[in-house]
Amino acid sequence: MVARKGAVKVHHFAHHSERDGSTCTSPGETALHKFAKNILDERLEIALPEMVVENSDDREVVVQPTKIAFEAAVLEARVETVVPDVVLELRDRKLIVEFKVTHACDELKIARIRSMNVGAIEIDLSAYRERPLDELAEEILYNAPRIWLHNPRETDARARLAERARKRAEARQEEIGKYSAKYRHRRPASGEGGGVCESAVRRDGLGALINLDIDGAGCFTVPVAEWQAATILELLAHGHTPFRTRNGLSGSKRRGWIHREFRAVPDDIAIGLKEAGIPFASPLGAVEAYLRQLVHLGFLHPARSEIWRPTYSMLQKVEQAKDLRARPTRRLAEIREIVTKQLDGLPDEETSSFVFETWVDTVLTGRTLSIADLLQNDEAEWISLCDDIANVRTNIRFSPRADIDLLGLPCAGELARAIESKRLEAKKRVRREREAEQEAAASRSKQLRDRVSRDIGDHAPTWLSTPIAASGGLLPLDAAATAEGFTAAIRALDQRVRELELEERGRRHKEKAVGDLEALARSRYYNPDHATLWMRSSRRELGGKSPAEFTINDATRDQCEALLPPKRSLR
Repeated sequence: MVARKGAVKVHHFAHHSERDGSTCTSPGETALHKFAKNILDERLEIALPEMVVENSDDREVVVQPTKIAFEAAVLEARVETVVPDVVLELRDRKLIVEFKVTHACDELKIARIRSMNVGAIEIDLSAYRERPLDELAEEILYNAPRIWLHNPRETDARARLAERARKRAEARQEEIGKYSAKYRHRRPASGEGGGVCESAVRRDGLGALINLDIDGAGCFTVPVAEWQAATILELLAHGHTPFRTRNGLSGSKRRGWIHREFRAVPDDIAIGLKEAGIPFASPLGAVEAYLRQLVHLGFLHPARSEIWRPTYSMLQKVEQAKDLRARPTRRLAEIREIVTKQLDGLPDEETSSFVFETWVDTVLTGRTLSIADLLQNDEAEWISLCDDIANVRTNIRFSPRADIDLLGLPCAGELARAIESKRLEAKKRVRREREAEQEAAASRSKQLRDRVSRDIGDHAPTWLSTPIAASGGLLPLDAAATAEGFTAAIRALDQRVRELELEERGRRHKEKAVGDLEALARSRYYNPDHATLWMRSSRRELGGKSPAEFTINDATRDQCEALLPPKRSLR
């Protein structure tokens, strides 16, 4: 400890500072540090760590890991601007040894060592502070972690690395120049090609997946669409097994479609060509770029380990294409079955000259295409055609007419028979309708007679002989020949019934009023004959009518009553 007796802080003891500025933080650390220096001074032997310098993918071993015995050791002696822990000497060579217990060498000390160009290592003892010192000799000398702080041979080694790197760069540029001179990029074709693979892929409905502009297409001897189509076919052929990038190249390799000069282009050369602005990629890189483009278009799923899987959309397109290729055969069988059913039951003499194959190739009347032309057409159009053919005889059966489109089928005889049958049926129907109308008219006439007789009795003859205005002036029985006239006659009859009921009601009112007046007259005259005479005599007050004529209701009766004598009279 060191006594501190300054003028500012209270007097105290502080830890002793080492020459490198570190303090004695614990007795254990100081003992370990001293023990390490002492053991090295005593044994004069140490294990040197390996030193390797690297540049990119090149490396050089500066020092092999080894054990070296030295002639002398100098402890805590200043060497120029630094005070090393130990300096080991072997003839004219020196090695600085630093021990790391709590602190590693700082950058300043390392910089000074390098400026001196003296070899220096640092041994890390930080993990041994709690272990007994008598166990640490071997660890300090040989096993504890150690690194080079500086080695004079490092500079030359790095210079050699740099020179080799320069030569490699020159060689690389020379190679890039050679490949650049040989490479001719291929662009997608402006139209469809006739290659086997391209044709197969287009038949599968995958034409949109090929003929894409891809860097490296010039490495192939065939058009862009052809090698890309080969890649697609390889992908589809793998089924459920993993498909990797190299599998996509196998089809082109197998067919010999890769230029000999570009079969094995080093990656760094390919990168250099790309950096030079040339649309280059190795054949494998071109295939990978193409597969990534398919991912972007939504037809592939990328997976780990360069595995690619087709999307549902792509597989669906393949299935649709297979269906498209099988469509003509399937549709031909379908239409044959329909035609066979249509001809079933027709007389042999009408169908013997019909040849299905000839009919299929013939352009139907009123149409621009034959059945054979329509075998690949839109599904909706095909379904409509099949429905038309399947309904030919149905149309003949239910709606025979001369302009029915028979679609080239030998059904003219059946149509003629159906039209004649329809004509005869229409004739029968007209006769039946006429007879039914006559029966209905007779029934309506009888019904009208019965109702007239029942409703108006003695007035029937007169009413039946009176024209009905609502039926155009026809007599009732003539009007009943039609349903409309019958309705008009019934309405007229109902009107006549109401009129007769009113007349009868008026008659009864008149009889009662006249009887009441006549009884009153008898009560006013002693002689009944005078009363009868009064009832029958015309009166100026009644417009020249007699009281018997004038009285029709209670009101007229009251008028006549006012003309009677107020008292019983003899005259």
